[in-house]
Amino acid sequence: MTREGGRLGLSPSSRLRPRPAMPRPFDTTTAVPPGSAADRLDRVVAALFPGLVPSRAAAKAACKRGDVLVDGVPAEPSRFVAAGQQLTLLPHSGPLPAPFPLALEVAYEDDAIAVVVKPPGLPVSGNQHRTLRHALSANLAASPRPDALRLPEPAHRLDAATSGLVAIGKTASALAALNAAFASRDVAKRYRAVVVGRLEGEGAITVPLGGRPCETRYAAVQHGAAVRCGWLTVVDLWPLTGRTHQLRRHLAGLGHAVVGDRLYGTRGTILRGLGLFLAAVELTLPHPDDGRPVQVEIPPPRKHAALLRREARRVARLSD
Repeated sequence: MTREGGRLGLSPSSRLRPRPAMPRPFDTTTAVPPGSAADRLDRVVAALFPGLVPSRAAAKAACKRGDVLVDGVPAEPSRFVAAGQQLTLLPHSGPLPAPFPLALEVAYEDDAIAVVVKPPGLPVSGNQHRTLRHALSANLAASPRPDALRLPEPAHRLDAATSGLVAIGKTASALAALNAAFASRDVAKRYRAVVVGRLEGEGAITVPLGGRPCETRYAAVQHGAAVRCGWLTVVDLWPLTGRTHQLRRHLAGLGHAVVGDRLYGTRGTILRGLGLFLAAVELTLPHPDDGRPVQVEIPPPRKHAALLRREARRVARLSD
C-alpha cells in the first residue's frame, strides 16, 4: 500500500481511523561489537537498537520490564556488559497508550515508512500525551510486515514551534535505516521561512554553534515591504548539519531573525497568535527497502503569503 499526497497539498483526514491490530514484532538479538569497552547495559541497548529504543530512558525502562536479556538472562540497566555478550530485545507486550486525538495530514505512506505534516506548536515527542508521536497510530495504517512496530515512531525531530514534514518508521528495520540515513546526512531537508529585513541573494552560514561546526545554506525567494521592520524576506533554507535551533540561531546571528521567534527574534516581530514563520517543506530520503529516493514536498503555510499581503496593504495605506 502506498499513498503519496505531499505535492498535491492534500488536506488532513476528516476523522481519525481506528487502529488495526499490529503484528507481533520478532525478538531482536545482537552481540556487543568487538573492541567495545565495558559499559552500562542501558547505554549499550540505546546505542545498539536505535530504531527500537529511542533514548537511554527508554532502554532503562525496557531493562526494568525484563525486555532485555544478557546472554539469555534478564538484567538490570546498571549491569556492565562487554564485547561479545549477546543482547536480546524482547517485544514489549504491555497495553498500547491511547492515541492523541489529532487528525494529521499524511504526505506519504507505504508499508515501511510514512511522512506526515506536523502542526506548529506540537512537540514531536516527550513525556506529555499531546505529541505527534502519540497521534500517529490513529492516522497511519498498520504495517503488515513481520517486524512491524507496535506504534509508528518518528525518525527525527522538529522544534515544537516549527511545522512541516516528519519522517516516520513503521517497522523496526525501516526505522533503523531512517535513523542511520539521518545520522549519515543522507537526507536532504528544505525549509521555508519569513525573516526580518531584506536578505539578498544566496549563500552559506558557517558560524559554529556550541563549539561545533555548523552550516546552513540559504536563498532569498521574495521580498516585501513591512511597516515595523522595513522589509520582510521569504527565504529557502537547507541545513547541512543538525544542531539545536540551527536555522533560527544562524538567521538571528545574520541579523535576519525568523518572524515570530520568541527565543532569538527582536521585539515587534512576534505576532500574537501566529506562531513561528518556519516550516519544513521538502524532504528527500533513501527508502529503507531499496535505497530509491523518496521526495516529499508540501506548499509553505498560507500564513506566509498572508503576512506579506497584509504588510503590503499597511505600507500602501501609510503612503497614501
